[in-house]
Amino acid sequence: MKNIALIFSLLFFGISASPLEAAELRRNAYTDSFIFIEDGVEFAIYPNGEFDFYFNPNFRRGNSVNISTPNMNISYNSGYNYDPYVQYDDYGAVIQIENVPVYYDYYGRIIQAGDVFIDYNRQGRVARVGNLQVTYNRYNQFAHFSGYINHYNRHYVYRPWHSYYSRPHSHVSIVFSRPYRAYYQPNRLTYVQHNTYYTNNYNTYVNRNYYRPDQKVVSYNKGRRTSDKRDLQKINTRRSSQVVSENNNRRSAQSNARTSSSSKKNEIISRRQSSSNSAGKATRVNTNRSSDDNAVNTPTRTRANTQAKGNRTQAAKSKATANRNERVQQNSQRKATAQRKATQQRKSNVTRSTPTNRNTSARSSGRSNTRVQSSAPASRKPAAVKSQRNTRSSAVRGKSSTRKNTSARNMNGRG
Repeated sequence: MKNIALIFSLLFFGISASPLEAAELRRNAYTDSFIFIEDGVEFAIYPNGEFDFYFNPNFRRGNSVNISTPNMNISYNSGYNYDPYVQYDDYGAVIQIENVPVYYDYYGRIIQAGDVFIDYNRQGRVARVGNLQVTYNRYNQFAHFSGYINHYNRHYVYRPWHSYYSRPHSHVSIVFSRPYRAYYQPNRLTYVQHNTYYTNNYNTYVNRNYYRPDQKVVSYNKGRRTSDKRDLQKINTRRSSQVVSENNNRRSAQSNARTSSSSKKNEIISRRQSSSNSAGKATRVNTNRSSDDNAVNTPTRTRANTQAKGNRTQAAKSKATANRNERVQQNSQRKATAQRKATQQRKSNVTRSTPTNRNTSARSSGRSNTRVQSSAPASRKPAAVKSQRNTRSSAVRGKSSTRKNTSARNMNGRG
């Protein structure tokens, strides 16, 4: 009996806990629809391509947290009147909500809401919402998600009015198995034009009759039939360009963040080194940091620096060439000066050697003259010079002959 009671109690707690877990799951993740805000309009996209929305200008100002829970059902599919803001086509499809355009594929499934694009898999279920990828299990149930819709809708945020969102009724749903919109192009107006038209033609505007997807169309009033199949590639092109721009913006933001973090790290390192090292080391650190900062400059500044370096290099080369030429010229001048000095030295040596001999002969002659003059009278000095010279020469000759005779006598005596 106790075991039976225990089993019933466990079953009771398990059954009571499952709704709580489901409610908690609905609060923290996408379950039945994908909800996001786009320019003041909150969309709820269902897996088969249908959608519901709630328009509130406060969404555009980012005050969705402060919006109080409405006391009535505010969703479009529940019957709330958004006619002053909504434009319709001939099939009753919402093609614009204030300034937010809405686009459909051939089967009436939403493929674009503002700047958010929606893709579908081969089973006709939502496979991608913005940058959010959706994966299903073999029972076509949500399995898991990866990524996020966009930078403004990174994750699901629960709001109390989300419980009001619902799918459209079958008799007003525009999603159909036949591609009825392949050759149909709706006409869109600006919100100002739509508001003016709605204000002036309110009575006739509310009385509207729309075609159903399975009906044969006689004439269009809010659109036109195209001769060629409507090209959805334009929407894909806009989507790809948007994805590329978002990726570029994200990469630029990441690179700016990395640059700022590296500059902060360099600044911290330089401060630490400047506090612990000397003034010279701190100067070198500042030089390295300035070189790092210069490496992050724009290509224009890099080209200017390269050109300045080239100019400085060319100036240095020209200066070195001028210095080399000046040194060669100085060397040649020094060699010429040395040769000139050597030539002058040789000439001076020759000049000095000649006057010495003359002075010697003059000294010898002077001595003889002095001797002669000392013996001669003072009144005959002019004529005595010649006589002294002759006397000196004769005396020299006499002495030489005397020496010869003497030596001859000596030799004879000895012999």
